[in-house]
Formats: sequence, structure tokens, C-alpha cells
Amino acid sequence: MQANSSTSSSEVKHPSRGVGKFFRVVLVLLVVVIAFDQVGGYILHHMYFSAKSGPFAETTFTFTKMDQDGIILGSSRGRRNYNPNLLADSLGISVYNAGHDGQTIFYEQSIIRMALARYSPKLVIIDLNPEEMYYREVHYDRLNVLAPYFKDYPEVRSIYLLKGIRDGTGEGDDFFVKPAKRSDNSWDNFWFRLHSMEEWVLPLNAERFKMFSAVYPYNSTVLDILTALFKNRKSESGFKPLKGVITREKADELIRENAKLRETPGKVVDANKLKGLEEIISTVTAKGGKVVVTMSPALAPFGMEPSYKAVQEVCAKYGVPFKDYSQDTGYARLENFFDNHMNKDGANLFSSNLAHDIKSQFFPGNF
Repeated sequence: MQANSSTSSSEVKHPSRGVGKFFRVVLVLLVVVIAFDQVGGYILHHMYFSAKSGPFAETTFTFTKMDQDGIILGSSRGRRNYNPNLLADSLGISVYNAGHDGQTIFYEQSIIRMALARYSPKLVIIDLNPEEMYYREVHYDRLNVLAPYFKDYPEVRSIYLLKGIRDGTGEGDDFFVKPAKRSDNSWDNFWFRLHSMEEWVLPLNAERFKMFSAVYPYNSTVLDILTALFKNRKSESGFKPLKGVITREKADELIRENAKLRETPGKVVDANKLKGLEEIISTVTAKGGKVVVTMSPALAPFGMEPSYKAVQEVCAKYGVPFKDYSQDTGYARLENFFDNHMNKDGANLFSSNLAHDIKSQFFPGNF
């Protein structure tokens, strides 16, 4: 009986040992994940900032090395409709086109913060499309373009962190975010909308915590990083002109699409974007630079709407020129356009006329 008792006691399991082993395994896995994250992030960082051509190289140049006297800001319309070389020749200053396809005033705000940390530009031209100034979820998603610069360049951090605030209440540096009060379409993209249940229960700016990861800033760029190693895409001082002429049928289709877009109900002017526009104007002019806000030629005039009026008011507040060239019927010819953007001939025509207006109308005697 004693032998049986001894055998039974030796087979007794200790639950604490199993728990301890579990936590050791978890700890080892956590260390491995962190190590892979940090090493992977280091490699991606090196590859990203080693790119010699392509959009990443252009963005890095714009943020870290651009030193031209004149800067053109804008989305694809800014990038396609302004020839910096013609402006430079006419104004007698160096000019760089820092337009970026698909971006908004947030990206342009980042450019100016980075530029002013190095030098003071003499002229900044801001191309605006009224539609860009409305609140759009996708515009916050596109702040991913700033993620690779987050850790190395503090100038862009509060702008990038707006991605975690969106239409909520909070500043870019805040840990906590108050959800938006609007409840429209709250089931769309449920877990990511600021008026969803998750954001009420845990109202944190998740982007701040995600950026502890070394890989996360490059999540949306891995394929493009690899592509940049094999493709050599160049621009003319940032200018990417379009070649070709739009057809009458395509022009009519785009005009109808634009009209429908402008009649979309429920559009709200984005307060964060207006703050960004004000920051660009106020900081550049405070350093002695001049600012011109323009709306380049379009297939159909933009016309008065809430965002249009808001831009006008900001320009009037700071006393900077605002010019809507979409109203100028002199450009309304098909041979000047490729699609919604001007083609190279149209861009050259517009750039020459804009340079003349800057010298004679906006800032006579200064260039």
C-alpha cells in the first residue's frame, strides 16, 4: 500500500509549472515578434530612403532637400497643371513643383513645415480644388504617405496623427479622442469610424500606438518600395505633364460627373483642412514669403459652394491673393486638356499667364 501511495504522489502535477511554461513561451514569442518587427522595419526604412527615383524618392527630396525659392503645392492638378520651369524663367527665381497625386492640404502642410525648418521660400503657390476641402475618410487614409517620416521628422507627427482623429475632437498630439457626434452611416467600416462603439469604449488615438512598430509605417508601401528598385521614373522639377487631347465625348462625360459630384448632399467643410491652409499661409508670410492661392483651369468652372467660400474667407483674412482660373473661359478649349487635368500645352499656357499675373497683378515690382 505504501508503494502505491508513493507512486501516486510522484504523479501529482503542479499547475503552477504549466502556467509558468505558458508565460515563458509567450514571452519568447513576443521577443521574437518584436525582433522581427525591428529588423524588418530597419530594412524597409533603409530601402525606402535609398530609393533614387519614383514617388518615394520625390517625396523624400521634397521633405528633406528641396530648397527652391518658389514652391507649387497641390494634388494631381497642382502636379500636372503647373510647369515650374516656365514660372522660374519668367519670375527669375528657382521653382519646384511639389504637387502629389491624390493628396490634400495635409500633405502640403507637411511640406511647408519641413521646408521652413530648413529655409524660407520666397513664393508658395497653392492649387486648390473645392472638393478637396470637404471631409472625406479617404483623405485621412492617405496620410499613410507621412508614416515613413514619423519617427525621424517631428514636424509631420501631429499631422500624421490626425489619421487617428479624423472627424473627432482632438489635436494631433492628443492620446485621447472624442468621437464625432454625427451618426450618418455608422455601420460603414464600423470598427474604424469615430462614431462607432469601439471609439466610445476606448477613445484613444490608435495611430500613436501603432507607430511603436518599426514595420507598420511601411505597410502600404512594401510593393512600391520593391518596384522603385527596378523602375526609373523622372520628372521635370516635380512636374509630370500629360500628353494627348481629350475627346468631346469624354469631356462631356467628365463635366457631368463633376456636376454630380458638386451636388452631393451632406458635404461638410473639414475644419482640420482649413487649419492646415491657415497654417501654411500664416507661417510662410511670417517668414517674409508670398502666397498665392489658385484654382487652375478646369473643364467646368468650380462655382460658389461652402468650401469655395471658406477658402475665399481664409485668403481674405490673411490678405493673400485668391484667383479662380476655372472661371476663365480663355482656357475652356479641348486642346488644353488631357482629362480633368490640363495636358502639357495647356499647362505651359497657364503657367506663362500665371507668371505674368504674379508679376503684374499679385505682386507688382517684387519679381
